[in-house]
Amino acid sequence: MSTTTYMAPGYLGASEINSKMAGVYKHMALATLVSMLTALAISSVPALMAFFFTGWMKWVTIFLPLAAVMGFSFALNSNPSRELAQLMLVGFSMIMGLSFATIFVVYKLGSIVTAFMSAAILFGVMSFYGYFTKKSLDSLGKFMFVGLIAIILASIVNIFIGSSVFSMVISSLAIIIFLGLTAYDTQKIREMIMFGDSRNVEVIGALSLYLNFINIFLSLLNLFGEKRE
Repeated sequence: MSTTTYMAPGYLGASEINSKMAGVYKHMALATLVSMLTALAISSVPALMAFFFTGWMKWVTIFLPLAAVMGFSFALNSNPSRELAQLMLVGFSMIMGLSFATIFVVYKLGSIVTAFMSAAILFGVMSFYGYFTKKSLDSLGKFMFVGLIAIILASIVNIFIGSSVFSMVISSLAIIIFLGLTAYDTQKIREMIMFGDSRNVEVIGALSLYLNFINIFLSLLNLFGEKRE
């Protein structure tokens, strides 16, 4: 007697889900690498640092990532070709790298590496949890999204205030919020893949996880990084 396993139409099997999730992490890793290389390259050229981080151009550099992520998200909703979506992700990661190029000037390389590795471990743990947990994380996601809006507004205010204590508080909260969002986003990406919601789900998922990781990394660096003398 043989047993046949049937799968509901439109649902992907475990192996297909795992394969597409691997694609999400590959895109995220590429975006992270591009950002770090961009930041390192720009920080090594004093003329570029002076151009992007002085005068009115400083404000363009600060707010450009926010405008870019909104534009990128809108463009992805139009369901562009896979190649174009990947190209846009690379372009966005370069913009992000430009925005935090100062870390290679302000912080010691050892601190940057330590913060990066610590962020990778924390991110990995929370993404693993979000991937395998059977518990719905919808309530967590809603709570963390409210917290995200709060720290974005607080960060904008602190740009003008320049309070180091306020900055530390924001960074501490940001780590908690983005770790929670990592678990939530991982679960949602897995569900999107399972139901085949978008042909660019790998890029969309990579964008979400990339932003979570970068913010965890920068927050850890701000809290514990050793600055150059």
